[in-house]
Amino acid sequence: MNMFNRLFANRKPSPDTIKLSVESAHKVVQQYGSFLESSAPLPGCVADSTQLPHCKDTIKEAISTCITAISDPVLTEHLRHGYLMLAAWQEDVGDKTLGLDFTQLNLDQDPMELAELIQQQSNSMDNWTARVEADQVSLMSELRLMGAYAKQTGT
Repeated sequence: MNMFNRLFANRKPSPDTIKLSVESAHKVVQQYGSFLESSAPLPGCVADSTQLPHCKDTIKEAISTCITAISDPVLTEHLRHGYLMLAAWQEDVGDKTLGLDFTQLNLDQDPMELAELIQQQSNSMDNWTARVEADQVSLMSELRLMGAYAKQTGT
């Protein structure tokens, strides 16, 4: 059972809804949580938003609905992190996740070849880093607007 299933288990959400019903939002969040457990890009990497189990806006709306409906600070913290992780998925990245992925490197190979591969992977993020960072700032602002992210937290 994934983290979001455990956190939502036996909880009765309030009847408040935005566009998605709380039940529909809960299902989207569970699917997104399961997806994160198996398919999240490594930190510093970016993947195409079409790889997400739902469109990015639907996931954002679902998380927002759940944050609004459930007043559990621990769950809200997990939902905030899931919301912010959406910055790792951008449009038009392509089929391959971009960025430095040490899991795909053979650390026993020639050091010069390894350095070249690391440089190539790092270069693949040049066009995406600013976009991901801007998206993180935007997502953080959205969380603040919904009251789920206080300015004084520093993150």
